[in-house]
Amino acid sequence: MKRKPLQFGLLVICTTLSAWAGPPVVSPDGAAYSLEWGDDFRIDSSTFAVEINGEWIYGDAFPQHTWSKEGGKLTLTCSGLAPVESFELSIETATEGPYAVITASLKASNEFKLGGVRVLTRKGEAHNLSVGETHTQWNAFLEHLEAPKTGSIYWLDQMEPLKANKKGEDPRDATWISTFQNDATNQTFAIAALMGDFWPTSIEWRNVKLGDLHVSIRSGSPKGLEKILVRAGAKVETDPILIGYWDNRRPTQALAEVGRIMGESVRQGRPMRMIEPGWSTWHSYARTISADAMLTAAHTMKDELYDFGYRYIQLDGGWWTVPGSYVVNDEFLRGIRDVANQITDMGLKFGLHISPLRVNPTDPYWKEHADWLVSPYGKKTIDPHDDEMMTTLGMMYLDGSHPDVPPYLAGQFKQMVEDYKPTFMKWDHHYGSLEEADRFDPTMTGLQAHNKAVRMIRAALPEDLVVTRSMGWLYGAIECYDAVRIGNDINHPGVRSKDEPYANITYGKTSGTIRDVLVGREYKGLIRFARSVAQNYYIHNHIAICDPDAFFASPQYTFEESRMHITLQALMGGFLFGGDRIEALPKERLALYKKQAVLDVWANHKHAVPLDLFTGVDIPRIWKLELEDRIVFGFFNWMDEDVDTTWSLVELELAAGDYRLTDLWSGEAVPIITDGIHLSMPAHTVRLIEFQK
Repeated sequence: MKRKPLQFGLLVICTTLSAWAGPPVVSPDGAAYSLEWGDDFRIDSSTFAVEINGEWIYGDAFPQHTWSKEGGKLTLTCSGLAPVESFELSIETATEGPYAVITASLKASNEFKLGGVRVLTRKGEAHNLSVGETHTQWNAFLEHLEAPKTGSIYWLDQMEPLKANKKGEDPRDATWISTFQNDATNQTFAIAALMGDFWPTSIEWRNVKLGDLHVSIRSGSPKGLEKILVRAGAKVETDPILIGYWDNRRPTQALAEVGRIMGESVRQGRPMRMIEPGWSTWHSYARTISADAMLTAAHTMKDELYDFGYRYIQLDGGWWTVPGSYVVNDEFLRGIRDVANQITDMGLKFGLHISPLRVNPTDPYWKEHADWLVSPYGKKTIDPHDDEMMTTLGMMYLDGSHPDVPPYLAGQFKQMVEDYKPTFMKWDHHYGSLEEADRFDPTMTGLQAHNKAVRMIRAALPEDLVVTRSMGWLYGAIECYDAVRIGNDINHPGVRSKDEPYANITYGKTSGTIRDVLVGREYKGLIRFARSVAQNYYIHNHIAICDPDAFFASPQYTFEESRMHITLQALMGGFLFGGDRIEALPKERLALYKKQAVLDVWANHKHAVPLDLFTGVDIPRIWKLELEDRIVFGFFNWMDEDVDTTWSLVELELAAGDYRLTDLWSGEAVPIITDGIHLSMPAHTVRLIEFQK
């Protein structure tokens, strides 16, 4: 029987929350174990597996296995199966949270090829998790491997028929983090990687049958093609994994809590630095940018936007003669330093785009250093108009496992920063260096090689240089970056084309539910962007600052659609860059950049929580930002028709009380009805409303 999909509003939520379930009880059984959180949730009879020389070997194949306990840590030690001398799996329960941390390591007795490690699995994809008759209320959030991409949310009956495609990509796989939640009853099960220093951590959902599932946690390359050499006597350690169950808070809050724990682990104490608002060259000029165009924008920013806090002029891609080469093109006849000096002389700040691991294959230098280059197993041709640009023809990337590569890059970019004096940099196009391949050092994974190079580059640069990363995996030396790009590119808002048949943001089906939309193709534009960033709030100020693509006040948008875009960016609290040709914007459009009440919301640098993320709506309509002195809500109507909606205080997750409501765009008071709010919203509009007691 199909549920009626939710078109508007929220499920009625439980407002009385129980005490948290406590850490799981671990029950060992031979080479297997179970995890149990009271009577509510259980992972049943799971084990580990290791891919040795192309074959997956499960825990019960080891002749000897013993469990030991020290404090809150249980350790399984297995031995007696060459070429592995010993394998250890540890489960340590948290003292102040409802989760455990799983780690694994192995030591080799003989040399072998390692293809991956599963720290939780079951033979034959047998079920190890069940939610019984409540299965129609549960859905799963599956994060994508790559930070700019959109994760998926599936109901269980959506997930049941899914399978891997011919490319080896399985839509049931999450990377880094996956949550499994019942939004109606405030139950959330979460699995998350706490480091990214070995291989990516994948959470694999399989064999879904009504309320019964198989879940497996794998450390390995994305498609399982990459193998590393483990020499006799060598020890290999996987990244630690959090596995937990929350029954005392909303699933959106539980996801934020897991993001906080991930960030505390993976950032290694390194701070994140916010920057002032700015303007980026890419969206108006792409690779046709010139010194004159940059300086025109800089003068406009100084004259029109400086008093509202705008400072950065960021030179994006296209300033070089050939991608992967840093020879300055003829549009900058007096060089980059001259442009940077003129910008900073105005009291503005200069930002610079590079692709630190990409090189120009036509340069004779690389013919002499061919062993420095990554040679992917399956290099593919991609449409040159594809913004993802993972491995386009004519592109090559450096292999950080080669001992000469990291110091070479560190020296190159240290000199560049000294010459051009940026205080902000965008590092782009990391994908190619991460592709599955044999590395120069066969004992290193692609992620390890990437991390080695990035860390050496970053260590060579000024400590106060702010760096954002684009086109890379979510993890991967993430502590070296202040921010990470999230969401898709919005290079051409509202342009009608064969693939984008609707102008502005009416892109495709916008009034459906996740059962109709997220299984299908991802599209560009604001609709896709809103869907993507709704799932990434857990990253912000935890793992990294969220760096979305630029906003627009372009006349290609309706005036209200421009307000939607700017409002969404303000509610995210991350980097704030415009992408219009600001010198050519109509006065009323440029005024949107200056709306002080909206900029004041952004200036808190906090990310609003999409309250209806897990309720079944296509794109969340209700974004809640809790500040010290007030609560700000963004109410969006993404639909192509007008909508009248009433929300109760309970649905808005607000305590009972008297509130004063103000629309921050208009400055007008908003009436409040008994215990709630009623809004009549035309198609493609937003209301940014402040609640104060």
